[in-house]
Amino acid sequence: MLPLSERRPPGARRFALSAWFCALALAVLAAVVLAVTPQAPAAASPTAASAAPEVARQVSTTPFKAREDYYCTRIPAVVTSRTGVLLAFAEGRTRLTTTGCHDVGDNDIVLRRSLDGGATWQPLQIVVGGSDELAHGNPAPVVDAVTGRITLLYSSSDWNHDATRPSRTGYPRSVHAVHSMDGGATWSASVPQPQLKAAGWGWVSTGPGHGIQLSRGQHHGRLVVPGDHTAGGDTTAGGQLYVSDDGGLTWSLGATSEASKTGAYPGELTVAETVDGNLYVNARNSAPTHCLTNEHRLETVGTDGGASFAAPFTQVADLDTSPVFGSLLRLHAVDQDGKPDRLLYSGASRLGASALEDRRELAVRSSYDEGKTWQTVGTLVSAARTGYSDLTLLPNGSVGIVYETAGNIPHGNVVFAAFTENAMKASETELRRPRTSDTRVKAPGEAGNHAVVHGGAQLGTRLDGVAMEFDGVDDYLRLVCSPSLRVEDKDFTVTAWFRHNATTGTLPIVWAYGMTGRHFSVRAEPGGGVLRGTVGTDAGTTEVTLPSSYNDNQWHHVVFTRQGLALRLAVDGGTAATATLPAGTSASDRNLTPAGEFNIHIGARPDFPNQPPGVAQLFRGTLDDVRLFTTALTDAEAADVKNGSLAVRNGEEKLRLGFSTIW
Repeated sequence: MLPLSERRPPGARRFALSAWFCALALAVLAAVVLAVTPQAPAAASPTAASAAPEVARQVSTTPFKAREDYYCTRIPAVVTSRTGVLLAFAEGRTRLTTTGCHDVGDNDIVLRRSLDGGATWQPLQIVVGGSDELAHGNPAPVVDAVTGRITLLYSSSDWNHDATRPSRTGYPRSVHAVHSMDGGATWSASVPQPQLKAAGWGWVSTGPGHGIQLSRGQHHGRLVVPGDHTAGGDTTAGGQLYVSDDGGLTWSLGATSEASKTGAYPGELTVAETVDGNLYVNARNSAPTHCLTNEHRLETVGTDGGASFAAPFTQVADLDTSPVFGSLLRLHAVDQDGKPDRLLYSGASRLGASALEDRRELAVRSSYDEGKTWQTVGTLVSAARTGYSDLTLLPNGSVGIVYETAGNIPHGNVVFAAFTENAMKASETELRRPRTSDTRVKAPGEAGNHAVVHGGAQLGTRLDGVAMEFDGVDDYLRLVCSPSLRVEDKDFTVTAWFRHNATTGTLPIVWAYGMTGRHFSVRAEPGGGVLRGTVGTDAGTTEVTLPSSYNDNQWHHVVFTRQGLALRLAVDGGTAATATLPAGTSASDRNLTPAGEFNIHIGARPDFPNQPPGVAQLFRGTLDDVRLFTTALTDAEAADVKNGSLAVRNGEEKLRLGFSTIW
């Protein structure tokens, strides 16, 4: 065994098993001091996620803090050794001139060990990278229950030290392994694993997160670590499994998948053994734009001890999340501990397309049928912005989790928490936020742009129909990005009924895409006594206003239109206020839709709830019949919409929120 890599000397930069294996699980769980009771699947609760209590924690510590040893730490992984030592790994990312906290830069793999279940942590160790400036990442540890050997697979590459942002492309990435036989106190020299990178692969990764050891069937004792890759000159991508049958000493490539990067494909896999001896594999949906789907997880089954995938990856239903890595953990198996089969999944529970904005509300959810279905009721670990997470089982039977979190972004620090199964049960809540339906005429097979309901927004009335009431505190609706909601450089029209009696502030009715740059909005401003429509491009924002906020507590119908360079804002069929985009505004400048993810908010600014104190802008009042057309309606067509017609430009109607139900 070689000693651990030492920190760099003064003058150099300062910033410098998983779901317990079968035999171990039986021995340890038999001695659990804190009794845990098997839980049946829970029924849905009406409790809103935003009001849900976080799970009561036995332990909560921060093993890796941003700006302490490194500029930031990311991509955590955690395992529990055969003797009960807790090992938390992460990427230590150094802030050099060109790297910041990027995926590719002078990144080390670091470790902190705990001998008391995460209550305290030993000093930071640099396992890989302390003496170089290579890009090391994706720590993927796995424990062999027989020998106690801990194997850490990881990936490495060079990077462009001169680029303003380092790129993944152009630098071959390889897989390596290090080992520890003393619970992570010391580590062997790194051993390249060229056999784990197939011919034609470019970017290749391990994990992130822990690997597992199989406990059933003819491959009993096999170690399995997941990974992903790109190929075909970065045109295809997929997932793979790495397997070892000698306790981690040697490794081979197992199951692989391949798909075009123009559609959905798996990345950042996590695995759990099923009670039939196969593998349940859950992966991040790495579609080229997250707006292609609201299902951000993919799944398949690994067979033959992980030698092959039984079928292509398909979308996971009812597992609301954002694009992020999540972790699987076997909590119970009836054939091992006599308790009902139960798999856990940790990950952000906020449905959304943004890897920055929507990584929040970290929760643990359960499957009682080996991953075939997932409960929408679960346990909230943190309501804050949170990123990647990884799960482990502690010697006392508690669940341990490491996860990324910070203030205004979902990563930077790595926090550890531990909680009992009873605590998880006591804090269970409904994590799936309610929706309200897009009721327009849809193409065959089209799911519709249903809005996610936040806060306590509830159904009210307009005339003899139904409307949506907003309290101005935390109520708003969010349309997670969909290709059909991109107005791009087309003409468009937004219509809505609104009623309010506010005398101060700004009340967004519809605010699409972003706070700055490319966006459009319609908002009442009782503080300024105007109704305002805006269109923002890279060249600036053009506004059109009417000299009233219509705060008389009566129903009014607003129509906001862009036709070419002309903007029109009218209320109740009256004379429209007009404005003109700057002369020479090109079609590309008129393209309002961001290239990546976006949201449309009803009743709030797109940055809610991340506004500074005193800046929050929320609608307080009632809205109804919100529609979006990718065409400029004529006055006659707008009048038909106002009169309730459902047959206006159905081919160009991309959204109709009639607020008939919340489901």
